[in-house]
Amino acid sequence: MKVILASAEVVPFAKVGGLADVAGSLPKALAQLDIDIRVIMPKYQTVAEAAPDMWRTVSSCPVPMASGMSGCALDESRLPGSEVPIYFVEHHDYFSRPHVYGPPGGAYPDNLERLTFFCRAILAVLEPLNWQPDVIHLNDWHTSLVAVYLKQPDVGGPQTVYTAHNLGSAYQGTFPAKLLEVTGLASDDPGVSDMLHNGQLNLARAGLACADMVNTVSEKYAQEIETPEFGPNIGDLIEARRKDVWGILNGIDYGVWNPATDEALAANFSADDVSGKAQCKQALQEQMGLPVASDIPLIGMVTRLDAQKGLDILAEALPQIQDAQLVVLGTGDQLYENMLHQAAATQENVAAVIDFSGELACQIYAGADMFLMPSRYEPCGLGQMIALAYGTVPIVRATGGLDDSIQERGVRGHPQNGYKFEGYSAEELLDAINRAVDTFTKLPKRWKKIVNNALSCDFSWDRSAKKYQQLYKAALDRTA
Repeated sequence: MKVILASAEVVPFAKVGGLADVAGSLPKALAQLDIDIRVIMPKYQTVAEAAPDMWRTVSSCPVPMASGMSGCALDESRLPGSEVPIYFVEHHDYFSRPHVYGPPGGAYPDNLERLTFFCRAILAVLEPLNWQPDVIHLNDWHTSLVAVYLKQPDVGGPQTVYTAHNLGSAYQGTFPAKLLEVTGLASDDPGVSDMLHNGQLNLARAGLACADMVNTVSEKYAQEIETPEFGPNIGDLIEARRKDVWGILNGIDYGVWNPATDEALAANFSADDVSGKAQCKQALQEQMGLPVASDIPLIGMVTRLDAQKGLDILAEALPQIQDAQLVVLGTGDQLYENMLHQAAATQENVAAVIDFSGELACQIYAGADMFLMPSRYEPCGLGQMIALAYGTVPIVRATGGLDDSIQERGVRGHPQNGYKFEGYSAEELLDAINRAVDTFTKLPKRWKKIVNNALSCDFSWDRSAKKYQQLYKAALDRTA
Protein backbone atom coordinates (compact mmCIF):
# COMPACT_ATOMS: atom_id res chain seq x y z
CA MET A 1 0.00 0.00 0.00
CA LYS A 2 1.27 3.46 -0.95
CA VAL A 3 0.22 6.48 1.13
CA ILE A 4 1.22 10.14 1.09
CA LEU A 5 0.46 12.11 4.25
CA ALA A 6 -0.13 15.82 3.63
CA SER A 7 0.19 18.32 6.46
CA ALA A 8 0.76 22.06 6.74
CA GLU A 9 3.13 21.44 9.65
CA VAL A 10 5.44 18.56 10.55
CA VAL A 11 7.87 18.18 13.48
CA PRO A 12 10.75 19.10 13.48
CA PHE A 13 10.45 21.23 10.34
CA ALA A 14 7.55 23.49 11.39
CA LYS A 15 5.29 23.36 14.43
CA VAL A 16 2.34 25.42 15.59
CA GLY A 17 0.30 22.76 17.39
CA GLY A 18 -0.22 19.07 18.00
CA LEU A 19 -0.86 18.41 14.31
CA ALA A 20 2.88 18.76 13.71
CA ASP A 21 3.68 16.10 16.32
CA VAL A 22 1.28 13.63 14.73
CA ALA A 23 2.55 14.29 11.21
CA GLY A 24 6.15 13.80 12.33
CA SER A 25 5.56 10.61 14.33
CA LEU A 26 2.72 8.57 12.81
CA PRO A 27 4.48 7.96 9.46
CA LYS A 28 7.41 6.28 11.22
CA ALA A 29 5.03 3.77 12.81
CA LEU A 30 3.20 3.25 9.50
CA ALA A 31 6.51 2.44 7.82
CA GLN A 32 6.97 -0.41 10.31
CA LEU A 33 3.80 -1.95 8.86
CA ASP A 34 5.43 -2.15 5.41
CA ILE A 35 3.36 0.76 4.12
CA ASP A 36 5.17 2.86 1.51
CA ILE A 37 4.48 6.09 3.43
CA ARG A 38 5.71 9.51 2.37
CA VAL A 39 5.03 13.00 3.76
CA ILE A 40 4.53 16.32 1.99
CA MET A 41 4.47 19.85 3.44
CA PRO A 42 5.25 23.44 2.38
CA LYS A 43 8.87 24.58 2.42
CA TYR A 44 8.86 27.35 5.04
CA GLN A 45 11.89 29.34 6.12
CA THR A 46 12.23 27.03 9.14
CA VAL A 47 12.70 23.95 6.95
CA ALA A 48 16.28 24.68 5.89
CA GLU A 49 17.42 24.84 9.52
CA ALA A 50 15.73 21.56 10.46
CA ALA A 51 16.63 19.66 7.27
CA PRO A 52 20.30 20.32 6.48
CA ASP A 53 20.43 17.13 4.40
CA MET A 54 17.98 18.07 1.64
CA TRP A 55 18.10 17.65 -2.12
CA ARG A 56 16.11 18.79 -5.14
CA THR A 57 13.80 16.06 -6.46
CA VAL A 58 11.61 18.01 -8.90
CA SER A 59 13.12 21.16 -10.36
CA SER A 60 9.95 22.53 -11.87
CA CYS A 61 6.31 21.48 -11.82
CA PRO A 62 3.34 23.46 -13.21
CA VAL A 63 0.54 24.07 -10.70
CA PRO A 64 -2.85 25.32 -11.96
CA MET A 65 -4.43 28.19 -10.02
CA ALA A 66 -7.58 30.22 -10.63
CA SER A 67 -5.48 33.22 -11.60
CA GLY A 68 -3.43 31.23 -14.11
CA MET A 69 -0.65 28.65 -14.23
CA SER A 70 1.86 28.83 -11.40
CA GLY A 71 4.59 26.38 -10.48
CA CYS A 72 6.68 24.86 -7.73
CA ALA A 73 9.85 22.91 -7.07
CA LEU A 74 10.11 19.93 -4.75
CA ASP A 75 12.89 19.17 -2.30
CA GLU A 76 13.28 15.91 -0.42
CA SER A 77 14.71 14.74 2.88
CA ARG A 78 13.91 12.07 5.50
CA LEU A 79 11.96 12.22 8.74
CA PRO A 80 14.65 12.22 11.47
CA GLY A 81 15.47 8.75 12.75
CA SER A 82 13.80 7.02 9.83
CA GLU A 83 13.91 6.33 6.11
CA VAL A 84 10.49 7.93 5.55
CA PRO A 85 10.72 10.41 2.65
CA ILE A 86 9.41 13.91 3.21
CA TYR A 87 8.84 16.34 0.36
CA PHE A 88 8.90 20.14 0.67
CA VAL A 89 6.85 22.20 -1.79
CA GLU A 90 8.86 25.30 -2.68
CA HIS A 91 7.16 28.52 -3.69
CA HIS A 92 8.99 31.56 -2.41
CA ASP A 93 6.07 34.01 -2.54
CA TYR A 94 3.73 31.74 -0.59
CA PHE A 95 5.98 29.88 1.82
CA SER A 96 9.32 31.67 2.30
CA ARG A 97 7.99 33.51 5.32
CA PRO A 98 8.97 33.50 9.00
CA HIS A 99 5.68 31.96 10.20
CA VAL A 100 3.44 29.07 9.16
CA TYR A 101 0.00 30.70 9.19
CA GLY A 102 0.89 34.22 10.26
CA PRO A 103 2.52 36.20 13.07
CA PRO A 104 1.55 35.30 16.65
CA GLY A 105 -2.09 36.18 17.18
CA GLY A 106 -2.65 36.87 13.49
CA ALA A 107 -2.99 35.27 10.07
CA TYR A 108 -1.57 36.03 6.64
CA PRO A 109 -4.31 37.67 4.54
CA ASP A 110 -3.61 35.32 1.62
CA ASN A 111 -3.79 32.05 3.62
CA LEU A 112 -6.61 30.70 1.47
CA GLU A 113 -4.54 31.28 -1.67
CA ARG A 114 -1.39 29.83 -0.05
CA LEU A 115 -3.13 26.65 1.07
CA THR A 116 -5.09 26.31 -2.17
CA PHE A 117 -1.73 26.32 -3.92
CA PHE A 118 -0.39 23.66 -1.54
CA CYS A 119 -3.40 21.43 -2.24
CA ARG A 120 -3.03 21.89 -5.99
CA ALA A 121 0.71 21.18 -5.76
CA ILE A 122 0.15 17.93 -3.83
CA LEU A 123 -1.72 16.56 -6.83
CA ALA A 124 0.52 18.16 -9.44
CA VAL A 125 3.83 16.71 -8.20
CA LEU A 126 2.72 13.07 -8.28
CA GLU A 127 3.36 12.74 -12.02
CA PRO A 128 6.95 14.12 -12.01
CA LEU A 129 7.65 11.99 -8.93
CA ASN A 130 6.56 8.97 -10.99
CA TRP A 131 4.87 7.67 -7.85
CA GLN A 132 1.12 7.26 -7.50
CA PRO A 133 -0.25 6.73 -3.99
CA ASP A 134 -3.25 4.56 -3.26
CA VAL A 135 -4.34 6.94 -0.49
CA ILE A 136 -3.74 10.61 0.24
CA HIS A 137 -3.98 11.20 3.99
CA LEU A 138 -5.18 14.78 4.54
CA ASN A 139 -4.81 16.56 7.87
CA ASP A 140 -7.09 19.38 9.00
CA TRP A 141 -8.66 22.04 6.81
CA HIS A 142 -5.33 23.17 5.36
CA THR A 143 -5.29 20.18 3.01
CA SER A 144 -9.03 19.43 2.63
CA LEU A 145 -9.38 20.91 -0.86
CA VAL A 146 -7.46 17.92 -2.25
CA ALA A 147 -10.52 15.77 -1.53
CA VAL A 148 -12.77 18.24 -3.36
CA TYR A 149 -10.53 18.44 -6.42
CA LEU A 150 -10.47 14.65 -6.68
CA LYS A 151 -14.29 14.58 -6.67
CA GLN A 152 -14.55 16.71 -9.80
CA PRO A 153 -15.73 15.04 -13.04
CA ASP A 154 -13.07 13.23 -15.07
CA VAL A 155 -10.38 13.74 -12.41
CA GLY A 156 -10.05 10.45 -10.57
CA GLY A 157 -6.99 9.44 -8.62
CA PRO A 158 -6.16 8.16 -5.14
CA GLN A 159 -8.64 7.62 -2.35
CA THR A 160 -8.61 10.16 0.48
CA VAL A 161 -8.65 9.98 4.26
CA TYR A 162 -9.34 13.20 6.17
CA THR A 163 -8.14 13.49 9.79
CA ALA A 164 -9.79 16.28 11.77
CA HIS A 165 -7.45 17.16 14.62
CA ASN A 166 -9.66 19.95 16.00
CA LEU A 167 -13.18 20.90 14.92
CA GLY A 168 -13.72 23.86 17.21
CA SER A 169 -15.22 26.84 15.40
CA ALA A 170 -11.85 28.64 15.35
CA TYR A 171 -10.17 25.65 13.65
CA GLN A 172 -12.49 24.99 10.70
CA GLY A 173 -10.77 27.18 8.11
CA THR A 174 -13.55 29.66 7.42
CA PHE A 175 -13.36 32.47 4.87
CA PRO A 176 -15.91 34.81 3.24
CA ALA A 177 -17.97 32.84 0.72
CA LYS A 178 -17.03 35.27 -2.03
CA LEU A 179 -13.46 33.92 -1.87
CA LEU A 180 -14.60 30.61 -3.37
CA GLU A 181 -13.16 31.88 -6.66
CA VAL A 182 -9.65 31.65 -5.16
CA THR A 183 -10.00 27.86 -5.06
CA GLY A 184 -10.85 27.66 -8.76
CA LEU A 185 -14.12 25.91 -7.95
CA ALA A 186 -17.59 26.99 -8.98
CA SER A 187 -20.68 27.02 -6.78
CA ASP A 188 -22.23 24.12 -8.71
CA ASP A 189 -19.14 21.88 -8.66
CA PRO A 190 -19.42 18.58 -6.72
CA GLY A 191 -18.84 19.08 -3.00
CA VAL A 192 -18.98 22.87 -3.08
CA SER A 193 -22.51 23.14 -1.71
CA ASP A 194 -21.27 21.39 1.45
CA MET A 195 -18.35 23.83 1.75
CA LEU A 196 -20.61 26.90 1.63
CA HIS A 197 -22.34 27.15 5.00
CA ASN A 198 -23.88 30.06 6.88
CA GLY A 199 -22.49 32.54 4.39
CA GLN A 200 -18.93 31.25 4.71
CA LEU A 201 -16.51 29.03 2.87
CA ASN A 202 -15.78 26.30 5.41
CA LEU A 203 -12.80 24.08 4.53
CA ALA A 204 -13.29 21.61 7.37
CA ARG A 205 -16.68 20.83 5.87
CA ALA A 206 -14.90 20.25 2.54
CA GLY A 207 -12.84 17.44 4.05
CA LEU A 208 -15.74 15.98 6.02
CA ALA A 209 -17.99 15.93 2.95
CA CYS A 210 -15.61 14.84 0.22
CA ALA A 211 -12.97 12.54 1.71
CA ASP A 212 -13.62 8.83 1.28
CA MET A 213 -13.07 8.18 5.00
CA VAL A 214 -12.87 10.54 7.97
CA ASN A 215 -11.42 10.24 11.44
CA THR A 216 -10.88 12.29 14.54
CA VAL A 217 -8.06 11.80 17.02
CA SER A 218 -9.93 9.97 19.76
CA GLU A 219 -12.99 7.74 19.99
CA LYS A 220 -14.77 10.03 22.47
CA TYR A 221 -14.25 13.10 20.28
CA ALA A 222 -15.67 11.26 17.27
CA GLN A 223 -18.88 10.92 19.31
CA GLU A 224 -18.78 14.43 20.77
CA ILE A 225 -18.67 16.20 17.39
CA GLU A 226 -22.23 15.04 16.72
CA THR A 227 -23.33 17.75 19.18
CA PRO A 228 -23.43 21.53 18.51
CA GLU A 229 -21.22 22.16 21.55
CA PHE A 230 -18.28 20.17 20.20
CA GLY A 231 -18.98 20.20 16.48
CA PRO A 232 -20.43 23.60 15.54
CA ASN A 233 -21.37 23.98 11.87
CA ILE A 234 -20.69 20.33 11.00
CA GLY A 235 -23.40 18.27 12.70
CA ASP A 236 -25.31 17.58 9.47
CA LEU A 237 -22.22 16.11 7.80
CA ILE A 238 -21.28 13.96 10.80
CA GLU A 239 -24.82 12.60 10.99
CA ALA A 240 -24.88 11.88 7.25
CA ARG A 241 -21.49 10.14 7.31
CA ARG A 242 -21.56 8.50 10.73
CA LYS A 243 -20.47 5.08 9.39
CA ASP A 244 -17.45 6.68 7.69
CA VAL A 245 -16.24 8.61 10.77
CA TRP A 246 -13.75 6.78 12.96
CA GLY A 247 -12.03 7.74 16.19
CA ILE A 248 -8.34 6.82 16.48
CA LEU A 249 -6.47 7.95 19.57
CA ASN A 250 -3.13 9.62 18.91
CA GLY A 251 0.10 8.28 20.36
CA ILE A 252 3.40 9.77 21.46
CA ASP A 253 6.99 9.05 20.52
CA TYR A 254 8.65 7.40 23.52
CA GLY A 255 12.02 7.96 21.92
CA VAL A 256 11.42 11.67 22.49
CA TRP A 257 9.45 11.59 25.73
CA ASN A 258 11.64 9.41 27.91
CA PRO A 259 12.67 10.41 31.46
CA ALA A 260 15.49 7.86 31.36
CA THR A 261 17.28 9.74 28.56
CA ASP A 262 15.87 13.30 28.71
CA GLU A 263 18.87 15.62 28.91
CA ALA A 264 16.77 18.52 30.23
CA LEU A 265 16.19 16.84 33.59
CA ALA A 266 18.06 17.36 36.86
CA ALA A 267 18.12 13.56 37.23
CA ASN A 268 16.98 10.74 34.99
CA PHE A 269 14.63 8.02 36.14
CA SER A 270 12.52 5.15 34.84
CA ALA A 271 9.76 2.79 35.88
CA ASP A 272 12.42 0.50 37.34
CA ASP A 273 14.02 3.26 39.43
CA VAL A 274 11.93 6.37 40.10
CA SER A 275 14.28 7.88 42.68
CA GLY A 276 15.44 10.59 40.27
CA LYS A 277 11.92 12.03 40.10
CA ALA A 278 12.27 13.46 43.64
CA GLN A 279 15.39 15.33 42.51
CA CYS A 280 13.49 16.69 39.52
CA LYS A 281 10.75 17.97 41.82
CA GLN A 282 13.21 19.69 44.12
CA ALA A 283 15.02 21.28 41.17
CA LEU A 284 11.72 22.53 39.72
CA GLN A 285 10.61 24.01 43.05
CA GLU A 286 13.93 25.80 43.39
CA GLN A 287 13.87 27.06 39.82
CA MET A 288 10.31 28.37 40.15
CA GLY A 289 10.90 30.01 43.55
CA LEU A 290 8.45 27.72 45.31
CA PRO A 291 9.00 26.41 48.85
CA VAL A 292 11.05 23.22 48.57
CA ALA A 293 9.07 20.45 50.22
CA SER A 294 8.70 16.85 49.13
CA ASP A 295 5.45 16.41 51.09
CA ILE A 296 3.59 19.21 49.30
CA PRO A 297 2.05 18.00 46.03
CA LEU A 298 3.23 19.94 42.98
CA ILE A 299 0.78 20.36 40.10
CA GLY A 300 2.12 21.24 36.64
CA MET A 301 0.50 22.72 33.54
CA VAL A 302 2.02 23.15 30.08
CA THR A 303 -0.68 24.70 27.97
CA ARG A 304 -1.95 27.27 25.56
CA LEU A 305 -3.61 29.95 27.68
CA ASP A 306 -7.18 30.18 26.43
CA ALA A 307 -10.68 29.22 27.48
CA GLN A 308 -10.64 25.94 25.51
CA LYS A 309 -7.90 24.71 27.83
CA GLY A 310 -9.99 25.43 30.94
CA LEU A 311 -8.24 28.62 32.01
CA ASP A 312 -11.57 30.26 32.83
CA ILE A 313 -12.53 27.68 35.46
CA LEU A 314 -8.93 27.53 36.68
CA ALA A 315 -9.07 31.30 37.28
CA GLU A 316 -12.14 30.80 39.45
CA ALA A 317 -10.60 27.86 41.32
CA LEU A 318 -7.10 29.23 41.79
CA PRO A 319 -7.57 31.08 45.10
CA GLN A 320 -8.98 27.89 46.64
CA ILE A 321 -5.99 25.69 45.71
CA GLN A 322 -4.18 25.88 49.03
CA ASP A 323 -2.85 22.42 49.85
CA ALA A 324 -0.75 22.08 46.70
CA GLN A 325 1.69 24.07 44.59
CA LEU A 326 0.99 24.99 40.97
CA VAL A 327 3.46 25.83 38.19
CA VAL A 328 2.17 26.92 34.78
CA LEU A 329 4.05 27.32 31.50
CA GLY A 330 2.37 28.82 28.45
CA THR A 331 1.32 31.81 26.41
CA GLY A 332 -1.95 32.93 24.92
CA ASP A 333 -4.88 35.14 25.82
CA GLN A 334 -3.74 38.33 27.56
CA LEU A 335 -6.56 37.91 30.09
CA TYR A 336 -5.14 34.62 31.34
CA GLU A 337 -1.54 35.75 31.14
CA ASN A 338 -2.45 38.65 33.45
CA MET A 339 -4.41 36.33 35.72
CA LEU A 340 -1.43 34.04 36.18
CA HIS A 341 0.97 36.94 36.71
CA GLN A 342 -1.33 38.23 39.45
CA ALA A 343 -1.71 34.80 41.08
CA ALA A 344 2.05 34.21 41.07
CA ALA A 345 2.58 37.63 42.67
CA THR A 346 0.01 37.11 45.43
CA GLN A 347 0.00 33.35 46.13
CA GLU A 348 3.13 31.76 47.55
CA ASN A 349 2.13 28.39 46.10
CA VAL A 350 1.77 29.56 42.46
CA ALA A 351 4.49 30.11 39.86
CA ALA A 352 3.95 31.04 36.21
CA VAL A 353 6.23 31.40 33.21
CA ILE A 354 4.48 33.23 30.38
CA ASP A 355 6.62 31.88 27.59
CA PHE A 356 7.30 28.61 25.86
CA SER A 357 10.39 26.54 26.54
CA GLY A 358 10.70 22.93 25.46
CA GLU A 359 13.33 22.37 28.13
CA LEU A 360 11.18 23.79 30.93
CA ALA A 361 8.19 21.81 29.65
CA CYS A 362 10.17 18.59 30.12
CA GLN A 363 11.24 19.71 33.60
CA ILE A 364 7.59 20.30 34.55
CA TYR A 365 6.49 16.94 33.16
CA ALA A 366 9.21 15.25 35.22
CA GLY A 367 9.21 17.37 38.39
CA ALA A 368 5.49 17.72 39.02
CA ASP A 369 3.51 15.13 40.96
CA MET A 370 0.31 15.87 39.03
CA PHE A 371 -0.48 17.34 35.61
CA LEU A 372 -3.59 19.46 35.14
CA MET A 373 -5.68 19.55 31.94
CA PRO A 374 -9.16 20.97 32.76
CA SER A 375 -10.08 21.43 29.07
CA ARG A 376 -13.50 22.54 27.91
CA TYR A 377 -12.89 20.14 25.02
CA GLU A 378 -9.78 18.21 23.94
CA PRO A 379 -9.87 16.21 20.68
CA CYS A 380 -6.99 14.03 21.86
CA GLY A 381 -4.47 15.77 24.07
CA LEU A 382 -0.81 14.81 24.19
CA GLY A 383 0.09 16.43 27.50
CA GLN A 384 -1.63 13.75 29.58
CA MET A 385 0.22 10.98 27.69
CA ILE A 386 3.58 12.71 28.12
CA ALA A 387 2.84 13.24 31.81
CA LEU A 388 2.11 9.52 32.22
CA ALA A 389 5.45 8.71 30.58
CA TYR A 390 7.15 10.83 33.26
CA GLY A 391 5.18 9.28 36.14
CA THR A 392 3.17 12.44 36.66
CA VAL A 393 -0.48 11.73 37.45
CA PRO A 394 -2.98 13.59 35.21
CA ILE A 395 -6.01 15.44 36.54
CA VAL A 396 -8.30 15.97 33.53
CA ARG A 397 -11.80 16.78 32.45
CA ALA A 398 -13.55 13.75 30.97
CA THR A 399 -13.68 14.95 27.38
CA GLY A 400 -12.27 13.68 24.08
CA GLY A 401 -8.95 11.89 24.29
CA LEU A 402 -8.57 12.83 27.96
CA ASP A 403 -11.52 10.60 28.78
CA ASP A 404 -10.23 7.82 26.52
CA SER A 405 -6.73 7.76 28.02
CA ILE A 406 -7.25 8.46 31.74
CA GLN A 407 -8.91 6.08 34.18
CA GLU A 408 -9.87 7.07 37.71
CA ARG A 409 -12.06 4.08 38.43
CA GLY A 410 -9.78 1.34 37.22
CA VAL A 411 -11.18 -1.60 35.30
CA ARG A 412 -9.58 -4.88 34.30
CA GLY A 413 -6.66 -4.16 32.00
CA HIS A 414 -6.94 -0.41 32.62
CA PRO A 415 -5.95 0.38 36.21
CA GLN A 416 -6.24 3.87 37.68
CA ASN A 417 -3.71 6.24 36.14
CA GLY A 418 -5.22 9.61 37.02
CA TYR A 419 -8.21 11.65 38.15
CA LYS A 420 -11.01 13.18 36.11
CA PHE A 421 -14.17 15.22 36.46
CA GLU A 422 -17.28 15.38 34.26
CA GLY A 423 -18.91 18.79 34.53
CA TYR A 424 -17.19 21.93 33.31
CA SER A 425 -17.03 23.94 36.54
CA ALA A 426 -14.54 25.23 39.08
CA GLU A 427 -16.29 23.17 41.73
CA GLU A 428 -15.77 19.85 39.96
CA LEU A 429 -12.20 20.84 39.06
CA LEU A 430 -11.42 21.55 42.70
CA ASP A 431 -13.05 18.31 43.80
CA ALA A 432 -10.80 16.31 41.44
CA ILE A 433 -7.70 18.17 42.63
CA ASN A 434 -8.67 17.52 46.24
CA ARG A 435 -9.13 13.79 45.57
CA ALA A 436 -5.64 13.61 44.10
CA VAL A 437 -4.10 15.71 46.89
CA ASP A 438 -5.78 13.58 49.56
CA THR A 439 -4.39 10.39 48.02
CA PHE A 440 -0.91 11.93 47.76
CA THR A 441 -0.84 13.13 51.37
CA LYS A 442 -2.84 10.44 53.19
CA LEU A 443 -2.38 7.26 51.16
CA PRO A 444 1.27 7.17 50.03
CA LYS A 445 1.20 3.46 49.12
CA ARG A 446 -1.86 4.01 46.97
CA TRP A 447 -0.20 7.04 45.35
CA LYS A 448 2.91 5.03 44.55
CA LYS A 449 0.74 2.42 42.86
CA ILE A 450 -0.98 5.05 40.70
CA VAL A 451 2.43 6.47 39.70
CA ASN A 452 3.58 2.97 38.74
CA ASN A 453 0.39 2.52 36.71
CA ALA A 454 1.12 5.78 34.92
CA LEU A 455 4.66 4.72 34.06
CA SER A 456 3.32 1.40 32.74
CA CYS A 457 0.93 2.99 30.24
CA ASP A 458 1.67 2.44 26.56
CA PHE A 459 0.41 5.10 24.17
CA SER A 460 2.99 4.40 21.49
CA TRP A 461 2.10 5.00 17.86
CA ASP A 462 2.21 1.27 17.04
CA ARG A 463 -1.38 0.66 18.11
CA SER A 464 -2.68 3.79 16.39
CA ALA A 465 -0.79 2.98 13.17
CA LYS A 466 -2.54 -0.38 12.87
CA LYS A 467 -5.91 1.38 13.09
CA TYR A 468 -4.85 3.87 10.42
CA GLN A 469 -3.85 0.94 8.24
CA GLN A 470 -7.40 -0.41 8.64
CA LEU A 471 -8.79 3.05 7.84
CA TYR A 472 -6.76 3.22 4.63
CA LYS A 473 -8.08 -0.21 3.63
CA ALA A 474 -11.64 0.97 4.32
CA ALA A 475 -11.04 3.95 2.00
CA LEU A 476 -9.71 1.64 -0.72
CA ASP A 477 -12.75 -0.61 -0.35
CA ARG A 478 -14.89 2.32 -1.44
CA THR A 479 -13.44 2.10 -4.95
CA ALA A 480 -15.58 -0.95 -5.61
